[in-house]
Amino acid sequence: MTKSSILLVDNCTIDVENVKKAFSEIGIKSTLHFAQNDAEAWLMLQGDNKLSSTPKIILIDINEESVNGIQLLNKIRNHPNLKSILVFVITRADNDVNKVAALNLNIAGYMHKPFEGKNTTDFFSILNDYWNIIEFSSEKK
Repeated sequence: MTKSSILLVDNCTIDVENVKKAFSEIGIKSTLHFAQNDAEAWLMLQGDNKLSSTPKIILIDINEESVNGIQLLNKIRNHPNLKSILVFVITRADNDVNKVAALNLNIAGYMHKPFEGKNTTDFFSILNDYWNIIEFSSEKK
């Protein structure tokens, strides 16, 4: 999955910094883009700030304040050019309503955020291994 792009939707600055550090330590070559909320993420996927390369993977904390993750997931799943994106929910909160709603929207996984540096690196190392063995469409969008 080298040279593809990943979109992280999370408004927690500390978590974003931990993800950046983990990606650097692991040597993940994907371009990492950041959105603080669902509206900003949608603009990066389909709006005025559209990314030049559609992300293959979206990491989203659907339970963060100001992130309407379920609404974003609905938009993605209903859009013909975006519905095949792998979406992983990575969150701290235990919200069974959001968990069921996200799983019903065909997410790739619902996981709890790691809390510390080494745990974050280990967590993303496992995800990176998974991303590198699955096949993505070669279609450019």
